[in-house]
Amino acid sequence: MVKSDQNQKITLSQLAYIFIQSQIGVDVLNLSTVLHRAAGADGWIPLILGGVISTVFILMILHVGKCYPGEGLFDVLRSSFGKPLGNVAGCGYYVYFLVVAIYLLTSYGELINQWLLPETPITVLYLLLLFSALYTISGGLTVIAKVFTFFAVILFLISLLFLFGLVDAKFIYLLPIGQASFSGYMEGIRVTIYSLSSYVLLLLFVPYTKGDFKQISRTLIGANIIVILFYLYTVIVSFAHFGSDQIDHVSQPILYMLRTADSVVMTRIDIFVLAMWTVFAMTAFAAYLYGAERAFAKIPKPKKKMLNVYTSSLIVLAVSYWGGLTEDNFRRIIDFQDLITEAFTIYIPILLFLLTFIRRKDKQKEAEQ
Repeated sequence: MVKSDQNQKITLSQLAYIFIQSQIGVDVLNLSTVLHRAAGADGWIPLILGGVISTVFILMILHVGKCYPGEGLFDVLRSSFGKPLGNVAGCGYYVYFLVVAIYLLTSYGELINQWLLPETPITVLYLLLLFSALYTISGGLTVIAKVFTFFAVILFLISLLFLFGLVDAKFIYLLPIGQASFSGYMEGIRVTIYSLSSYVLLLLFVPYTKGDFKQISRTLIGANIIVILFYLYTVIVSFAHFGSDQIDHVSQPILYMLRTADSVVMTRIDIFVLAMWTVFAMTAFAAYLYGAERAFAKIPKPKKKMLNVYTSSLIVLAVSYWGGLTEDNFRRIIDFQDLITEAFTIYIPILLFLLTFIRRKDKQKEAEQ
């Protein structure tokens, strides 16, 4: 049985670990290429700007949570929009969380099949990640927090291994600065915000976090800075290693960069990094699957909460299998995700933030009366 989250609490550090690992998923392996295609060698600039904007969204979401103390995302939607529209928005988030989980699972299967296990049926790879995520979220919020905390050290280890990419790096590839077009910067910012959009999960975890508003704010801002610096580190190393002539043609620059690296201790460092990266793939996938389970719990309200998890998991597995059959199917999943991401990670959080001021004025009027 999935344990109830009502009586479970997590610490500030656990919240930070959950947030960091939810943000770092599949995109860390290909973000450098995407940003370079958008803004050229200046791709690191929109990354910083997008990171600042994501910090603003974090503060907005925390403000919303402060105005609705003790309420999770789906309760906040009902309180803000009213029950009918709130239920519609909740169903929308359920679809969004499922789509992101499908994208993460399908991308994981494709990468592992390409780099590590080409002869293994991709369905087996899907099931391995799915079972790991199910085991993580089945114990409830405190178990999720402990698993994320346990794997936090991997970020440090991967960062150290990325140093091998500096061996042949030429930082002159980053020059000249400021050559990208305005549209290129805007596209890079959009890509960055999408990569850092896991802040929408915060209202699932913040209500159960020990600490006041200032403590939680400082913790999450610090965690977001760590994520931004990590992404910036990987992007700059990739740009300096490949240069503009090559990086646009490399789908996973981090892995190709480490493929030629060698050391006395180990060979094929890329394989070792990919094996550790699967942990981030699992934790990010588990976070979104947990979000889908929480959303599903608000729809039919079944007595057995594991039914929420199994139903969401079967949907994710079925669509991921369909998406992995052909490249066109996988592209359809990505296109649909891009289509709905903007609404659920930008427009609705802004609307919730604005509605809190209306709610505050209503409360003041009630107090005066």
